[in-house]
Amino acid sequence: MAKLNWLENNHYLEQETGRQYGWAAWMLWGIALIILLVPVRGSVMTQYYINAAEDTPSIIGHVVQLTPSHRGKGLRGGKGGRYDARVEIEYKGETYNVTSVGFNFTHAMYEKAIESGKVPVYLNPERPEKSVLSKGVPFLQYFATGIFTALALFLIGAGCYFMNRRVRCSYND
Repeated sequence: MAKLNWLENNHYLEQETGRQYGWAAWMLWGIALIILLVPVRGSVMTQYYINAAEDTPSIIGHVVQLTPSHRGKGLRGGKGGRYDARVEIEYKGETYNVTSVGFNFTHAMYEKAIESGKVPVYLNPERPEKSVLSKGVPFLQYFATGIFTALALFLIGAGCYFMNRRVRCSYND
């Protein structure tokens, strides 16, 4: 009678395939977590702080540092450039440093702030240090956040699919 080694080899291959599906699932979940924690969380928090300052009146801040940034352009979506800023404001007897220029801080606003040494700051009353120098969130910023969120959800779903395949491979025992 012929030896049936191929049956044992087939079982081994099923186990290895299941193990590879498991690794693929965990890898996809890790990538999705990184996408959700870095670009999506950062963008959502920035949008939140800008929206919190949207309906409040502006106060005058004193420019401590305001220089064009050498960081990459990225997905800004707004009409402004990137600037490294440090502006001091006084609110309820406390002094705060504002470092966020927002999405719509233009070069004209930059030149005016450098010339006068003062800049309007849109106050976030809950967290004054998270106030911004320009209001408004462009549509492209919302769109990019949605695309990254959809990508992360797709990766989570693909990870679930691979984990399901892994489980099916182990049930064939």
